[in-house]
Amino acid sequence: METIIIPINQNNIDNEAIVLASQFIHAHQCVAMPTETVYGLAANAWSDEAIQRIFEAKGRPSDNPLIVHVCDQEMLLKCIDQPLNDRILKLMEAFWPGPLTLVFKKSSLISDLVSASLPTVGIRMPDHPIALALIKATQVPLAAPSANVSGRPSPTKGSHVLDDLQGKIAAIIMADQSQVGVESTVLDVSSQTFAILRKGGLSIERLREVDSEIIYDDALIDVNVTPKSPGQKYKHYAPSKPMTFIEGNLLKQLEYLKTISLEHTLLISVDEIINELSGPYMVTLGTKDDFEFALNGLFDILRQSDNMPVTSILVTSYSEKGLGATLNDRLKKASTEKIIL
Repeated sequence: METIIIPINQNNIDNEAIVLASQFIHAHQCVAMPTETVYGLAANAWSDEAIQRIFEAKGRPSDNPLIVHVCDQEMLLKCIDQPLNDRILKLMEAFWPGPLTLVFKKSSLISDLVSASLPTVGIRMPDHPIALALIKATQVPLAAPSANVSGRPSPTKGSHVLDDLQGKIAAIIMADQSQVGVESTVLDVSSQTFAILRKGGLSIERLREVDSEIIYDDALIDVNVTPKSPGQKYKHYAPSKPMTFIEGNLLKQLEYLKTISLEHTLLISVDEIINELSGPYMVTLGTKDDFEFALNGLFDILRQSDNMPVTSILVTSYSEKGLGATLNDRLKKASTEKIIL
């Protein structure tokens, strides 16, 4: 399959380019589109044929449900089978559009392929002008998981999508780098207990500013608990080199790293550690508390590591406050080993 490249300037959107992309959607094809979180692989959420193409292109397990993207509340209501109570409406008002996926009881219009046969579906409204323009042009909700081969680091640039999916999908919309750089936070609102199923671009602290009763799902706290979201059981975000996650406070991390050779190892860490060490392959993710900067660059660095002349990767942990919890979550899932100091 020839993959068509569609360049679009998000500050001056070409309507003809959006129409071209929407034609692929209506033809039951997949189109990679930019969002503020990561690039998504979009297809018509009403079409089983289109949804099947997402799974085939990504090599994604069929029991890993897809997140559906909408452009307004009218489209949302077609996808769900539950009322929007005051708690939900307050969260939507505060964080939509944005990096928050809400899990609802699904309507009969949502294919079992989208929901992996679950009675629920995850839905969000992306905060990106191109993604919203494409949804409005197609007038259908778009299922859109990350536009990468399953298990690989998520794509934050159009070039990342090209590396993984060229020849496997109909088109790629080429635009700027994703601003958030990490997937959305997934919050289950299908019952009275609102629980985070996946850590993401919104921290639990920010969510609790709007709804103080939000909790983490037990599976995010206890590894022995089966996750409600099937995709959480799979390995994600992994570079091609084996990666070790070093868990401990900054001083202990630094003391440990001073005792080992970094000659053939890529160290991904923070300024406070990198500045105290010497080695041929060291990359900083900024200062220890600049979580947004680190998230924005993390997946790009993991992809770059594939082409570096190193045999392994070391990454250091963050504090669990704010988006540090999301950083640790992604680093753990991308790692093959863990060292606890």
